[in-house]
Amino acid sequence: MLLLFKMNVIIFITSLMMFLAVSWVQAQEEEISPRAGESLEESLEKEVDFFATEVETASARGETLRDAPATMMVVTAEEIKQRGYTDLTEVIKDLPGFDVVISNGTAYMTAYQRGYRTLYTSRTSFMINGVVDNMLWSNEAAMSRQYPLSNIKRIEVLYGPASAVYGPNAFLGIINIITYDGGYVKEGTVEGRVNLLGGSYKSRGIDATVRGKPNKDLSFSITGKLFQSDEPDFTDDFEFLKQEQFSSRDYWGPLLGIEHEGHQLGSYYDPTDDYGILADLHYKDIKFGLIHWKRKEAYGPYYVADRVQNNAFWNKDSTQYFVEYDRDWTARLKSSSLLLYRNSRRYGYWAEGDPIGENASSISFTHWNSMNKSWLFKQNFEFALRENFLLSGGFKFERKELTKAYDIPGYWGAPSISSSAPEQEAIGHSTDSSYTLVPPIFSEMPSDNLERTRDIGWYFQGIYDLNRFRFNGGVRYDKNSVYGEVINPRLSLLYKASKPLTFKFLFGKAFQEPPPILLWGGWSGREANPDLEPEKAQNVEFIGMYQTKRFFQEGSLYWSHYTNVIREGFEQGKPKNFGDRDVVGFEYRGKYSLPNFIANSDDITGYFNYTWTHLISDAYYDPNTGEWFDQNGDGRLEDGMGDIAPHKFNIGMNMPIGQRWNLNLRGNFVGERELDPRNKLRVQRPGEKLDSYFTLDGVLAYRPYKLFDVSVKVLNILDQDYFHPGVEGANSGRDATSRSLGYMNSLIPQPGRSWWINLGINF
Repeated sequence: MLLLFKMNVIIFITSLMMFLAVSWVQAQEEEISPRAGESLEESLEKEVDFFATEVETASARGETLRDAPATMMVVTAEEIKQRGYTDLTEVIKDLPGFDVVISNGTAYMTAYQRGYRTLYTSRTSFMINGVVDNMLWSNEAAMSRQYPLSNIKRIEVLYGPASAVYGPNAFLGIINIITYDGGYVKEGTVEGRVNLLGGSYKSRGIDATVRGKPNKDLSFSITGKLFQSDEPDFTDDFEFLKQEQFSSRDYWGPLLGIEHEGHQLGSYYDPTDDYGILADLHYKDIKFGLIHWKRKEAYGPYYVADRVQNNAFWNKDSTQYFVEYDRDWTARLKSSSLLLYRNSRRYGYWAEGDPIGENASSISFTHWNSMNKSWLFKQNFEFALRENFLLSGGFKFERKELTKAYDIPGYWGAPSISSSAPEQEAIGHSTDSSYTLVPPIFSEMPSDNLERTRDIGWYFQGIYDLNRFRFNGGVRYDKNSVYGEVINPRLSLLYKASKPLTFKFLFGKAFQEPPPILLWGGWSGREANPDLEPEKAQNVEFIGMYQTKRFFQEGSLYWSHYTNVIREGFEQGKPKNFGDRDVVGFEYRGKYSLPNFIANSDDITGYFNYTWTHLISDAYYDPNTGEWFDQNGDGRLEDGMGDIAPHKFNIGMNMPIGQRWNLNLRGNFVGERELDPRNKLRVQRPGEKLDSYFTLDGVLAYRPYKLFDVSVKVLNILDQDYFHPGVEGANSGRDATSRSLGYMNSLIPQPGRSWWINLGINF
């Protein structure tokens, strides 16, 4: 009944917004351009070819969505603008097959793709124009607000291990950002766009692009984004986010007198200061590129207030310089070369109050640092043997220089590994009268704290068309100096039954490298296991696609079997390969484009996505002991890992109103779900589940001239009060009559209604 009531409210508000918008526009605009006398029947007869959507991620070459050997979603530049997206996390939230947790902290967003809960978003490969941008040390896709969106052509999302082109870590899928370059600009001209953003929580930002083409051989593109925010204040919104815990003299003692970047410890404070730059320069067949970004964010509601002060900054940054050389040697032979250098860091301050009984803590305020580098060379070839037979292949060599353990001067008997570090202890007591900070060390990592690895790999792929059939098969070989060698095949069979109907059958294997942070480092070496082996996946999938004149439908039924699953330790024991995991799922994607029945404008478009996910696990975690147990002899656990909603749907509608106005509405439903077994609420409140919720977002845009446009966006229109599950160990519990049971909050409160305005200027 409650869900039915919510849906009625949603329908009412949606209808009211549409009615008010239409009424106001009709009162303001005296004349709307007709569609040249076109009748409704004629409009309905027009065909919108969803099959012809261009993609390139699945086969590393241009092809249509219909021909791609994978389940894929595409979000276009126009859809980004219509929906008012200002960061990638909003995009991921509206996609099927993802369980999204917004937690701030060391990870702003954690996205579990296809029912696979992980420590971070570390099993999905994140790319920008095919260049991998996951963090080197944790393999995390560190998606937050740092990436610019103003120059995106489209976002391609691939589900499952469906491509032989990509090696390790394209395990659950791929998110690939495709941008515009200067080649799209008229020769001899320069164009650009600036988006100015302001909104709730004192948020402000700028996202700008400049593209130019001085002559036929030379073009360039530069895109940058800056985002700053105080973020929503969740003080008292959860049992372990209370002001009296942040400011307790018993818990924190002299740390309360410390001022960090202009703000004194002792209260909830969660600032963000992110930026990113994408740049490329094309000269004939050569491309010089730069991908650089930095996330500087506080810890938000991620951690508990009686153990962690959340207003110390945690940073992640990455810089990639690369050169690409693409050449069509003949009409049949093409090649692509990539030479790339990258460095990335995870570092920042950590204010800790480790409990000693109920009314005292061991306290510390320390700086953590890791530095990582990579050199990569890739060479790909494509040869058209015949008109219907295409062969491609390639190889790669990569050398990485990775931090073994965090450099943490003075932290718990593990002084800095830098030779110049002072021998000062950073651990104090909450009853101390004062606390002396240990200065951070920013020098290069010493050689004995670095692990140097080598990766080589090659792949071979063939695409053969026979009447209505398309065969796409490939094999991938990879060898790493740490974990050895792996061979993975991929196979797809496509059948075009008729013009509107297509079937695909997919089979693929993949593997996931153990993240270096778990192999050697982690938290001062306390949670490292150099004997970890790669995780392995086997995926079988059946896809049906159906296109009518104005409707597109696609369904994917898949089974994924995972072995050597890495179980991350949090309180007792180290991470280890333990047990198997199976995920069975169904994803439905529907899109439509209809004649605008309200005004003679562009079509009304929309989408509906549904996701069903069922997880079975061999492993059981006992939160009382912190140990994993093998369930092979006692039956497998249904939904044993938790935090994955069995049922989810995404729904959206875009309605142009006249020539100047546009209304967009989007909703997301996440069903009731079990909590992760490591979540201490499973002990305190057996059988308790996380409630379902529905959020509605809306954007009203006004575009009076080509020169500029303005939009107002409202997130969580219904002001829904809801939680996301905690991440990592989620081990705080919820009994605030005593100290928390662990460092990570078991539940993460989410913000209520917020308002945003964007001014776009074209030149």
